Amino acid sequence: MNDLSRPEPEPSSGEPDSLAGSDGPVWAAARYSLITGTAFALIAAGLYGANIPAARAASQAGMPGAELIFYRALILVPLLAAAAFALGQPLRLGQTERGTMVRLAISAGLTATFYLSALDHLSVPLTVVIFYIFPLFVMLISNRLEGRRLSGKQIGIFALAFVGLVIAVGPSFAELTVKGVTFALIASCACAALFILAGRVQGPPVRTMFWLQLGQGPIALTFTLLNGGPVPLSTFANAPVAISIAMGAYAVAFIFQLVASQRISASRAGLLFLFEPVTAIVIAGLFIGETLAPVQIFGVALILAALAAEVVLDTPRLTNPATRDAET
Repeated sequence: MNDLSRPEPEPSSGEPDSLAGSDGPVWAAARYSLITGTAFALIAAGLYGANIPAARAASQAGMPGAELIFYRALILVPLLAAAAFALGQPLRLGQTERGTMVRLAISAGLTATFYLSALDHLSVPLTVVIFYIFPLFVMLISNRLEGRRLSGKQIGIFALAFVGLVIAVGPSFAELTVKGVTFALIASCACAALFILAGRVQGPPVRTMFWLQLGQGPIALTFTLLNGGPVPLSTFANAPVAISIAMGAYAVAFIFQLVASQRISASRAGLLFLFEPVTAIVIAGLFIGETLAPVQIFGVALILAALAAEVVLDTPRLTNPATRDAET
């Protein structure tokens, strides 16, 4: 989400820092890539937002988050393999792709397992608020890996987000559990790695999704076995609609995220994905009665403002060279 994505620019136009010397068709292609990438990211964010309240409802009906992910992998792996076969897309990975795919699968598996498991212990709004500080972890990780110190602006942004987090969570402090908060924070850290790695994976989204589900299944199963699971298949009957939405919305959202990540920078994707927590909180309030007090909503607004500021300040502008030359 920060500078980490810049040393390895996205191959499919993904918001170049400069288009100087580009002709009209190149500019048009870059603009089209930006627009479609933005649209795909918003669709993914909205679907992810719908996935979270559905997973919470499934958890309340007896289907914990890790079990949901495990069963989802069992269903999706053969379906994705069949889809790849029908589309004529090979599933085999090249030697240079395997390392990145393994890291992406691990980060995706940890994100999904711990995010949805946090919903077993916390309400949707609280889980989303804690989880959605992951863009700040991206900022910290990127600075660390590149050997840079945090700037004054970045420290200010981090402080604003922390104040917002305290305001958003404070009134519900009694509802917090150590497990829930820990799971949400682990998921947040893993998601930071996921965002950093997603733009580096090339190839058909169906193939990528296949390998990620193949990796997520064992991670979720291990977590499930350590916690006395998995629950029997008959649990699906307790909340078939919620479980189906949680599985389907995630699968479609992840493909849209992968396609978007090949078209836009991690920074822009991070900004657009602020639509996810808003969607999750609104849907949770409308359908499962989990809401925030006005002061907590103000805290969420501070967090979103801090995240937006961090991304906007760090995102290079995409400028039409003809317009830039005219202005100078």
